[in-house]
Amino acid sequence: MLPTVSSVASPATFLAVALMAAACSTGATGPSPVATPAGPLVTIETRGGECVDAPCGMTVYLEHDGRVHQAAKPPNDLGTVPPSTLATLDAAIRTTDFAALKSHPFTGQCPTLYDGQEIVFEFEAPGGVQRIATCEVKVDFGQPLFVAVSAALGPFISLPAP
Repeated sequence: MLPTVSSVASPATFLAVALMAAACSTGATGPSPVATPAGPLVTIETRGGECVDAPCGMTVYLEHDGRVHQAAKPPNDLGTVPPSTLATLDAAIRTTDFAALKSHPFTGQCPTLYDGQEIVFEFEAPGGVQRIATCEVKVDFGQPLFVAVSAALGPFISLPAP
């Protein structure tokens, strides 16, 4: 036979213990929130070239929620990528064979040697962050991954056409 509330503790103590147990309960009452990865979905850094005061360059981040911003001091928000465009880009990242993509080395002269720019892409892929630099990898901007990047970030940053 179980003891009654009055024989064990005061009603206030029982209520406190019940509330703590409910707060610590591991039983799911609804869907668990999906954890958002810590880093951005895509980072694009342009570097090189010559501007009036120093070498040119900028870094643009596309967050998992679609927000696009620069690394520069605030205000640095550039806008938001529509959910359908973001979903297309996320699918392209998840299905890209990055090893195959990186197997085509860049063999020319890096444009930074003659006042041009290099573009460095970082993708939050299932296996971890994948880095593609245009002076290291021969990038085909007609590939689905880069078409999706251009569709998502083209309004915010100048990218080569396919």
